Amino acid sequence: MSPSKPKPSQPSQEDALDEALEETFPASDPIAVDPPPSKPKPADDAKKGRDTHRHGKR
Repeated sequence: MSPSKPKPSQPSQEDALDEALEETFPASDPIAVDPPPSKPKPADDAKKGRDTHRHGKR
């Protein structure tokens, strides 16, 4: 195996994958933009008097 011989299939496969990735996820995709931070929920709203995390204990 000689180190000066490049693999012909590798670059074309990489280019095809890069092209497919750009078609799937374009740079102008609005989903790629970070969404504005949502309002944090108050801690007391997390538990409303119900304990539903019992793992089947009765």
